[in-house]
Amino acid sequence: MRADLKPADRMRSVLKGHIDHEGVQALLEAGNACDEAQTYLLDGDYHLALQTALPLVLLQTPVLKERAREIAISALDELIEQAIAMGQPERALDYLNQWLSLEPNAFFPLLRRAEVLQYELQNYDQAWNTYLQVLRHYPNSIEAMLGLAQLSLIEGNPERAYPYILRAWQTLSASEWGYTPGGRTFLSVFEDLYDITAGLLQWLGSDEEAREVTEKAMSLLGESELLRERLKMIRDSDEG
Repeated sequence: MRADLKPADRMRSVLKGHIDHEGVQALLEAGNACDEAQTYLLDGDYHLALQTALPLVLLQTPVLKERAREIAISALDELIEQAIAMGQPERALDYLNQWLSLEPNAFFPLLRRAEVLQYELQNYDQAWNTYLQVLRHYPNSIEAMLGLAQLSLIEGNPERAYPYILRAWQTLSASEWGYTPGGRTFLSVFEDLYDITAGLLQWLGSDEEAREVTEKAMSLLGESELLRERLKMIRDSDEG
């Protein structure tokens, strides 16, 4: 009778009952698949990396789920830029939506989605709404503020752009960044910030202050094409 088993026998019986645990095989297979996805990623086969990693994200094992999600996101990041380079912005949006399904409201893919809508598809209404969504989750996003200011200027409404540029300057020291903070990111963002500021100063009636801001920007950031064009516009306005 089982009740007559000695303690050692009962312990041995319990252990043996776990030896054929179905989870062992499942984890081995999932682990191998994760390794495969990582190899595809390193080899530059981003489609296969994504296809292999995505099903693993559905697993309930946290360590594999997180690793698979990181692989899938890395693959999506590359596929987005490939699609843009190939002139396929709609496909890039599909990849961005997949990313956001893995990381709802994540900063970078949300911001990148707004940029694709603005620059690649000229879908300004959706771009506007997406930048606002960024600001709801990341209220000090300087990139979103600049995007909204640029869209306001595109529609010929500098008055609408003004509060976003003012807010960008006021929150500069506490800015939140969708792109990795660094020299190239700062240079690109600050060029836009100074350029739009100069344009608003012109609109407010001071070509001289607009020129001073642009020249200051060029001394700080270098003579980029954007700032040279702004200075030319100011000089043309003076001559006019």
